[in-house]
Amino acid sequence: MNPVLVGLIGVMLVPLFVATWRTSLLGLAWQGVLMAFVAYQLEPNPRAPAQIITFLDLGLVRGFVAPLALYTVLRGRGAPARNDLIAPNLLSWTVALGMVLASFSFAERFVSEPGEQRTLVAVAAAGVMLGFLVLSSQSGPFSQMIGVLRIEYAIALLELGGPRHEPPLAIQLCLLGVFVVTVGLFRWYLVTLGSDPTAGSPAGSGGPTL
Repeated sequence: MNPVLVGLIGVMLVPLFVATWRTSLLGLAWQGVLMAFVAYQLEPNPRAPAQIITFLDLGLVRGFVAPLALYTVLRGRGAPARNDLIAPNLLSWTVALGMVLASFSFAERFVSEPGEQRTLVAVAAAGVMLGFLVLSSQSGPFSQMIGVLRIEYAIALLELGGPRHEPPLAIQLCLLGVFVVTVGLFRWYLVTLGSDPTAGSPAGSGGPTL
């Protein structure tokens, strides 16, 4: 199994157990960096503008700019270190691990041939399911943002494993622009919040959830 994809599973799971907002942002940063490594393995010598933009998108924007944009707000606001992405109990942790196992079963049915493609689909599926688990578990603004970004990162990983073709440059730039604007709106919303941006009630206690 590709060690980079194993590392991706790790950085998806660790923030669910180490419940701090710094760990969540560090997990996003490592996801971006590791996805850039995956892109490099698929295309070791990028020459086309679309390939170069992919590397900048994954390694720079997702791996550095987006986590840093949220980090500066939370650090400036003096947010409490603890931030649960899922309920801190054995049931939630078991569900999270079960989703990872289920993603590999799904990949076996979706991709007939064993290999890197199947593993990549499994990791991407795990990222999507864990992102929805975060969205359904916590109602705090920051936790909801992390859930959305986890899903978006997983979709970007799945796109890397698709058929190799050069997407139109304009479309690729637009997609990158949408992601940057989304992170910018997240940052603006955190800045405008009058209370602790990491605070929120569990979804089961009656708080609003996406």
